[in-house]
Formats: sequence, C-alpha cells, structure tokens
Amino acid sequence: MRGAILAAVLCLGLAGCQTPYQEEGAGPVVGGVRAEQVGYGRYRISAVVNQNTPSERVGDFLLLKAAQTARANGSRYFIREGDIQDASRVQTFTTPGMINPNGFGGYTVTPASSSAAYQPGAMVYIRLLPGNARPSGAIDSQEVLDTIGPRLLNK
Repeated sequence: MRGAILAAVLCLGLAGCQTPYQEEGAGPVVGGVRAEQVGYGRYRISAVVNQNTPSERVGDFLLLKAAQTARANGSRYFIREGDIQDASRVQTFTTPGMINPNGFGGYTVTPASSSAAYQPGAMVYIRLLPGNARPSGAIDSQEVLDTIGPRLLNK
C-alpha cells in the first residue's frame, strides 16, 4: 500500500504524468474507464483523466473500453450511438483541521481546507451487434484490441 501511495505522489509531482489505462477507482492515480449497461446490448462508456492526458488518449480509452465490453459480452462488432459527450467533473478534496499541543502549554490550530481539481472526461453510448458479418459503420472490437490495446496496456 505504501508503495502505491508513493507511486501516486511521484506521478502527481512529475510534469506530463498521464492517467494510465485502468478501471475507474482501481489504482492510486485518479481517473480511469468504466462501462455501464444502460439497456439490452447498450452501454455507456466513460473515461475520466487528469489534465496532463491528451484528448486523443481519452478517445483511445473510450474505444478500447468499448471493444473490451463488446468482447466480454460475446460481440465482435459495435456501433457508436450519438456523439462523444463531455463528462468532465470537478473533484473536491478536503483536509480536516487539526489541534496539536505546541509544547508551551498551548495549542496550534490548523484549519480545515478544501481544494478542487478539474478532471477532463468523455463518454459515449455504444450498441453491441450480434453475428459475424460486419454491418456498415460498425467497429470491429478485435481490430481495436489489436491496434490500440498494445499502446495502452503495455505501459
């Protein structure tokens, strides 16, 4: 646990540290991807990253998670339903106040403080397609796994 916290602190301290491809809430770095079923064969795919992560990488996150979701549910092909939408958010972090003895019979009071961090994000809806024939406009999940997968998963 201590190593994960140290890695997160080091990563946050370095300029250019991008959000790694991970399930949202799975690692020490804030951000990640998520797939939520919203209907029969329909999923909302979302990605939240830090400010150092380029928008192209966010698009790759969405595509890869959509492909993984399709394969996990037995579909080779999927289509995007609608446009990619903004899913950015502001995350608030609060540090509690403290009262400590100062060694001279008194106390030192540190007030509570809050800070906010902007987290860019995007989401898209997809529909999984049955069968082995590639319908017009469909995205091949295996092609995405073969091309984008190595770039994001081998780091």
